[in-house]
Amino acid sequence: MMGRRHPICVLAHKELFTLFNSPATYIVCVLFLVISGWLFAVPLFQVNQSNLDTFVRPLPLIFTFLIPALTMRSFSEEFKSGTIEYLATLPIKDYEIVLGKYLGALGWLGILMVFTLIYPALLMVIGRPDYGQLVGTYAAILGLGALFTAIGVWASALTRNQVVAFIVSFFVCFVLFLLDKVADLAPGILSPFIRALSVNPHFDTMARGVLDTRDILYWVSGSFFFLTACLAVMNSRRWR
Repeated sequence: MMGRRHPICVLAHKELFTLFNSPATYIVCVLFLVISGWLFAVPLFQVNQSNLDTFVRPLPLIFTFLIPALTMRSFSEEFKSGTIEYLATLPIKDYEIVLGKYLGALGWLGILMVFTLIYPALLMVIGRPDYGQLVGTYAAILGLGALFTAIGVWASALTRNQVVAFIVSFFVCFVLFLLDKVADLAPGILSPFIRALSVNPHFDTMARGVLDTRDILYWVSGSFFFLTACLAVMNSRRWR
């Protein structure tokens, strides 16, 4: 199997298959779809709003719970069951394991977000939404999901306990969510720097349909940083 396909693809498929076979994954995803559907539908029928604002605005907070729940078992389960030792004996590099886990979790999140495409589809039928804003919204969701998934995979590599992995991932994501609120309390010279580290300004800008290279760089560099940190954890475990 490894000879026919690239190891990253094989591992991503395995991670995706594992998520598909976990009842907890379906529970988390159904809860997300119910909450997001309610956020979208209720304001739409109450005040006839033809946009995605009510669905999009709470997503950074929702993702601080959703993505840690989806990624907490990525490495923790491998460490607990001992299958990580089997992976270590295969001709696979550590970065391929990390990327495979990451892309598998991100792929599941992508599948989940496909179900939300019914919201912009409905808006196109019943109203005249801003198409640029729709594209920017899903670009923002992709960036936020990529960063939080990288954080979740890194946190899962730190421990064999899934609950601990969830707590660490949630804490880091929640801190990034709160930073722009804390920035208002920081000294003037630090305030712009702290705000720039928060996910909210970058997410809000893209969700309005404004594609700024600074926001794209934020998502890419943040994801790269935590994937590199995850790789460092894997390397440290190999040397123990």
